[in-house]
Amino acid sequence: MITFRPIFAHELHAFAAVSTPTHRQQSIIDYVQEMFTKGAMRPEWCFILEREGEGIGRVAFWTLPGKDSPSDIVLLDLPWEDENGSELAELLWQHLLVTCRQMGVKQLGYVLDSPAMAPQWQDHEEQRQKILGNLGFHKQRETSRFEWKNNPGITSAPNVLPHMDERVIYRSLSEVGEIAFIDAIMRGSASTLDRQIAQERAEYGPLSQAQEIYQDLQGMSYEPDWWELAYTPDDQLIGFILPTKSPTFATIGYIGVLPEFRGRGYVDLLLNRGLFSLVQAGESFIRTDTDLQNQPMANAFLRAGFHLFAQRSEYRFRSFG
Repeated sequence: MITFRPIFAHELHAFAAVSTPTHRQQSIIDYVQEMFTKGAMRPEWCFILEREGEGIGRVAFWTLPGKDSPSDIVLLDLPWEDENGSELAELLWQHLLVTCRQMGVKQLGYVLDSPAMAPQWQDHEEQRQKILGNLGFHKQRETSRFEWKNNPGITSAPNVLPHMDERVIYRSLSEVGEIAFIDAIMRGSASTLDRQIAQERAEYGPLSQAQEIYQDLQGMSYEPDWWELAYTPDDQLIGFILPTKSPTFATIGYIGVLPEFRGRGYVDLLLNRGLFSLVQAGESFIRTDTDLQNQPMANAFLRAGFHLFAQRSEYRFRSFG
């Protein structure tokens, strides 16, 4: 008999052990405990699929801290090489659908990183892709993932200094307000190489899409003075930088240069400015993503000292009936 149930708080070790080698389990335990503390996960959002009392699958809900409703599923694992794996995935998903409807969830995302790494350890990439497609998830974005590391305790690094450039005047969110930032995001998304942003801009309209991006970023942790608009001395808007912190790492959040100012090195100044804000705040580990087709942005990350460490596919399920 196969059953599906949420775990109790004391069952975290059993949850981490499902379909996971012993040497990987502690990284999962540490991650889940951190997410519990930060409010991004809850024990009742962690589920085990059992056969005769033995765990054969698991999955958990995740959201930004402060939100009452899940936005993504994480720690999805099944007996991927089992000949009945697809049937087990369907059974797990049907239980999740009921839970999502009860909670009023409208959409649900899942990200698949390659290569497999802590804390999700997403081995069996092809099987995961196939099962996600069978369950009705649609791939909406593919990105390159970059990370930047500094030595602990160092508040500045050789490539992260507040470069002064007479071409640029910076004004923070505290100075200009959110309307100016939404306008900047709207103008900066024109002619973007990010396919998802381009598609959403066409589908929802430039203003609505900019408002949604801004609201999503506000759901992250940040200081108003980190968010800055860049202007020329004669008050023309050049671009923007919005560093943030997710529950697991600091990130650039969103960066953009208006089309008429691209190709002049401004992206390097803005990226350096965002890095400096995060480093000054004590961050020594920063991750960020860019669309696979956005090679100019990828090159900017490399120039700033980031290194490419993974590729990510973002999936979304949009209809719960």
